[in-house]
Amino acid sequence: METVRHSCGCERKYRLNGPAHSVRRQIEHREAMPCPKCKKTAEEAMFVARCEESALANGEMGLPELTGTAAQVAYAESIRRDGVRDALRMVNADQEQDVIDTLSRATAARWWIDNKELMFGAWTAKAKADFGA
Repeated sequence: METVRHSCGCERKYRLNGPAHSVRRQIEHREAMPCPKCKKTAEEAMFVARCEESALANGEMGLPELTGTAAQVAYAESIRRDGVRDALRMVNADQEQDVIDTLSRATAARWWIDNKELMFGAWTAKAKADFGA
C-alpha cells in the first residue's frame, strides 16, 4: 500500500502494482490531482453556483419561478437559461418578448428537464404546443 498526498492535502492509501518506475508515475499522477471526494465536492459546488447564476439571469429576464423539488428547480434553471438563450437567437429583436412570454408559460421544472434535448427554435414550438399559442 502506497500513501499518496493529493493536491487538496488529503492523504489516501492505494494498492499500486507494477515496476517501481510505474508505481512512481502512478503516485505522481495522483499527487497532481485532488482526491476523489474533494473533486466531487468541487464539481457539486460548481454545479450549484451555475444553477444559482442561471436562476438570477432567468429572474432578470422576467421569467417566473419554477415549481418542483429543490433539486429539479436548480437543474431546470440552467436548462431554461440555455433554452431561452437558444430560442432568442432564432428570432428578431421585435419578436424576443413573444418568445419570452411563450416560454414563461412553462413553469414546471419537470417540463424543462423532460425537454432538455430540444434545440434552438424547438423550445418555442414545444411550449406553444403544450401550453397553447
